[in-house]
Order: sequence, then C-alpha cells, then structure tokens
Amino acid sequence: MTEEGRAVPGSPPPLLELRGLGKRFAAVAALEAVDFVADRGEVHALTGANGAGKSTLMNLLAGVHAPSAGEILIDGAPVRFASPAEARAAGVAAVYQELAVLPELSVAENIWLGREPRTRAGLLDRRALQAETARLLQAYRLPLDPAAVAGTLSVAARQLVEIARALSISARILTLDEPTAVLSAEERMRLFDTVGELKRRGLLVLFVSHRLDEVFEIADRVTVLRNGRRVFAAAIADVTRSELVRHMVGHAVDDRTRAEPLALSGSPPLTIRVHAPPAPFDLRLERGEIVGLGGLVGSGRTRLARRLAGLEEGTTVDYRIGEQRFSVRTPVQAVARGIVYLTEDRKREGLFAGLSVLRNASAAMLGSLSRLGFVDGGEERRRVAPTLERLKLVAASLRTPVRALSGGNQQKVLFGRGLLARPLLLICDEPTRGVDVGAREEIYAIIDTLSKQGVTIVLVSSDLKELLALCHRILVVRDAAVVAELPASSSELEIVDAAVVRAPAAAA
Repeated sequence: MTEEGRAVPGSPPPLLELRGLGKRFAAVAALEAVDFVADRGEVHALTGANGAGKSTLMNLLAGVHAPSAGEILIDGAPVRFASPAEARAAGVAAVYQELAVLPELSVAENIWLGREPRTRAGLLDRRALQAETARLLQAYRLPLDPAAVAGTLSVAARQLVEIARALSISARILTLDEPTAVLSAEERMRLFDTVGELKRRGLLVLFVSHRLDEVFEIADRVTVLRNGRRVFAAAIADVTRSELVRHMVGHAVDDRTRAEPLALSGSPPLTIRVHAPPAPFDLRLERGEIVGLGGLVGSGRTRLARRLAGLEEGTTVDYRIGEQRFSVRTPVQAVARGIVYLTEDRKREGLFAGLSVLRNASAAMLGSLSRLGFVDGGEERRRVAPTLERLKLVAASLRTPVRALSGGNQQKVLFGRGLLARPLLLICDEPTRGVDVGAREEIYAIIDTLSKQGVTIVLVSSDLKELLALCHRILVVRDAAVVAELPASSSELEIVDAAVVRAPAAAA
C-alpha cells in the first residue's frame, strides 16, 4: 500500500479497497470520489468533522445504502450489497453508536437472533444455543454470560454483545462507530483489549472516532474525510495530533487555555441552597462565571446538575439574586425563572428527532408563540432564525428534520433552544460529547460569548482538559455533592486527587 493508502499494483489485493466511491442524496453529495485501502489484521481509524461523510461511508460498506459512483472491492473482487444481510454474508459487520440489542432477550438470543439452532421438530434448541454462545465468547475472550438478560447489562457489555453477533457471522471486516462515546475509562480499556484480540486474529477493524487520543492509542493507520472527500491517509506513526486536527478542520487549531480571569460585573451573585439527601448544601455563582463540575465516573455530577434545574424528584432548590428569592421543584418552574438545562443525552432526552430544526429550537418558548392552541409559524421563524444564524448552524433549511443533522449541529440546536429561553443560569451537561474538533471550538466560543454577556454557566464534563480550558472555577463532585473547590490554574492530577481523597464538605 502507498503512503496515501492506495493499493500497490502487482501486490496481493488488500482485504478492503474503495475506488472513487461516491454517494448523492438528491442534490447533496455526501461522499465524492473516495479512494481507501485497509487490510486484514489492521485497526484503521476513520475520522473527520461532523458531516464529513464517515457515517455515509460506513453505511455503504454495511449495505444500508448503495453507492452512486465508484466501487467496493473485497479481496480484489468488486461487490455490491443490496441490503445489510448481503453485506453480513460477505463478512462485513457494523456496530453502531445507537446499539440494537433487544433488552428482553438473553445475550445468547441476541447474538443468534434469526439464526437460532433448532431441533428436528423446528423448536429452539436452548442447549445448543448456550453451548455455541459459550464457545464463541471463550474463543474471542469476551466477558459475557450467555444467559444474562441484555437489559441488565451495562452499555459496554451490550456493545460486546453486538461485537459477538458480528463475530458469529464470521465477519472479516468490523466497523465500530464512536464505540467509546459513553464508556468509562475502565470499560474503554476492556474494549481496546477486545479490539486488539480481533486484530491478532486477522480481522480488519474500522474505528470511527472523534477522539484523537484514542486514535493514536489503538490505530495502525488513519484516514481523514472532510466535506465528503478523503483528504489525508497515513500510518499513525507518521502523523502528529496537530497535523491530524488541521486535516480534519482545514486549518490549525491551537490548544486552548483559560487566559482571562472572571471580570466581576457588579451584579449580585446567584446564591443557591440545594435541599437533597444526605444534607442541604450551598453554592455561590458569580454572574457570567463559568463553573465546572468535575469528578470521577459515577460521582453524581449529572445528578447535581439536574437537581439545579428541578429535574430530580424530591429535591427543592432555593435561589437568591440580590433581594429576589424563588424556589425550584420542577423543570417548568426552572425554565420560567431562566434556569435552563442542556442534557448530555441529546438524542434520547434533548431532541425531538422527527421534528424540524425550527420546532426543536422553539420548543421551550411555544407558549409565547401560540394563540388559541395554534403556533404562529411566522413569528416562530422570526424569533428563532437569527439565533441559529449566530450559532452558525449548518442545515439545508429550518424545515430539515433535526435527526438529519450532524452531532455538532444537533448540539447547536439545543444551544439555540437554551438561548431562546433567555437563561439566567445555563447548565451544560457534556456539551461537546460526540462532536468533532471544529464543532467543539465553536461550542467553546458560544460558551465564552454567553459568559461575557452575563449568563452564568455550570459546565459538566468528563474531559478534565475541557474543564481547565473553559472554567473560571471547578467544583469537584462526589455522591452528587461538592467536596472541593479548585481554581482554573489547577492541574488534572489535583482534580482527580480531590475527587478520590477529600471528604465531602460540611453542609452550611
């Protein structure tokens, strides 16, 4: 294979090769003239900005869509898949970020779904099902119980079920779509161990990810897509992180630091008392301050953030701003007072996938747009469009279903909804999860601008570098309570040390 990732004439054919692959959806070119080569026993990272064409390429390989141009070759022979079943029959399997495990079925039943061993009478042969599953899991060292009910498993374990399903069809090419997006550090290492075992057994693993640290940790080669075209391919040992970022976004992106201290506005701060077990505690947030919530996985950062927005039953939060006092027990009360929460799970809790960009952005203000139960569409557009323009939303139109947008643009729609609610306090839970480097920088700029406009921001992030780059102050959380307060000049080690060692602060 050449330095650019093309097959070398006269050499044995690679396991997978794409020649001039393209896909158009109506007038939109999602993928154009992509050449790509990857071989057996290789972990090949596929990266790029949101909307770069990664998902389209993955779907063409998996038989979800047919190419509009070019061809796919496996072992040097052209293939054309009319369905995912045909792709699987050829040894191509995909594990998507949205897992397709059926929670009511066992691990074994999920793995062999539709291909279960049968007795001569045509009945399910449960003994054979358990035995075949045990052999498969043992062969690939997958730590799963064949009899376990899938709905009781962690996200990481359900992901392994999907991988086992792919291996059960003798897959030779396995695509993993953002496989670590919701995994803890320990779960991520177990997944990487599994990927290493698959590589040793000669599989080609296509690793689709925005997380460049992981790309450098696990990949042998990397291919970058931008605007539907392949712009770069190289051995991972021959490229630096900054080079990869430059190819992804089309320009250099500097590492971010929190250079400016908070400029106090003279406005009264938000003083907050959270009434929650085991004891109430107090917070003080300055106007325009960006306060980070840090801590280990399972520390309760999200639970604390949701409490502030009235999303946790049985919790009351008392707010005071100067002489103004109010209490929040429900999300409706919170939004009415300008306490706005942007969820970490935008697909399940944040967005209405089947509705338009416009209606998703206006969802928190429909009451003010309605007359006699009907929404004034003209007024809705007049009030929403300028906000989405300021956020640099990329969408075909405001009528586009929000599910058709890239992850970064979906996140901008959520921010738009939050801004249209005129927030006093904006709570951002993992705002850059699943978005690319370019979109992340844009989101950082939005947060900085809001801070300068006097909006107080609580930022929940599992990325310690992100907390240190964005926040004026960091509150370390354990058991959904604040156990330490650290300045922005702290190190990652100090945050971890506070999360593990220090005892919870006494309630005020």
